[in-house]
Amino acid sequence: MTHANAVNPATNPAINPAANPAAGPSHAAMPRAHAAGRRRPSVWAAFRWETRKAGNLWYWIVTVLFDAIGMFNGWSQYTGFQAEFARQGVTWAAIWGQAILLPSMVFMPVLVAAFAAQVEANEHRGRNWQRLNAAGTVNAAIAGKMLHGLAASALTVLVFEAEFILVGRFAAGFDLAQLGPFLLRGIPLTLSVWAIMTLTQAVSAKAESFAGTMSVMMVLTIGGCALSLAASAIAGPYPLALITSASAARDLANIASPASMLASTTAAAIWTAISALIFRRLAKQAV
Repeated sequence: MTHANAVNPATNPAINPAANPAAGPSHAAMPRAHAAGRRRPSVWAAFRWETRKAGNLWYWIVTVLFDAIGMFNGWSQYTGFQAEFARQGVTWAAIWGQAILLPSMVFMPVLVAAFAAQVEANEHRGRNWQRLNAAGTVNAAIAGKMLHGLAASALTVLVFEAEFILVGRFAAGFDLAQLGPFLLRGIPLTLSVWAIMTLTQAVSAKAESFAGTMSVMMVLTIGGCALSLAASAIAGPYPLALITSASAARDLANIASPASMLASTTAAAIWTAISALIFRRLAKQAV
């Protein structure tokens, strides 16, 4: 073996100038350093990090259980008045109305708020917003959080829809061909859940603690319940009543109405945008 072959390239100053501190920075490495400095933060990386760090097993377990309570209510109503529903030709809607009403008014808003509040409380506990602002990556972090919120919202609605289909098909024997309107309702429902999640993130950016955030969201949820019961016709645009409106639980005659779905989708999209702007502003103020 020759001496040249025995040299370690990683420690040879002639090959790797970084191995010789006296030689100064490598000119070959400088463009890479500048390129790395100009590289924009990755929203996708922020989304993946948000997905990994969110401890949410409890959320999915409780969501399945609370949705099951709603399904039991819907199925019980159908079996109790089955003859009357059969005369009217009502099938899936007989279960849907009662199955979604209680979850949409109480369970979903509270669970979604608790899910988002838990994640955001950890950001303040570790002073992560200050670090993100200092590093100039706060916008990517917010976008990643919102993408994670959208994914969680879609899965939340998917769990409900899956339980609804299982109960309707196997417990009541309904025809799957009639499911179309109820599946389409998943679009405004997903956006409504996302709006509440984004609103919770905005509140938590100011409240900073889990207890503080949940106190605000509980008051808003109670207000939504009261408004839905007292004046359901005008409760539609209220953020914590969005899920009830999107499900058409109090207006089953319009369950397949495109206008009703469009109105619910638009209201949810507006609240999501407003909450996102507030969230971004408050997060940038965390110094």
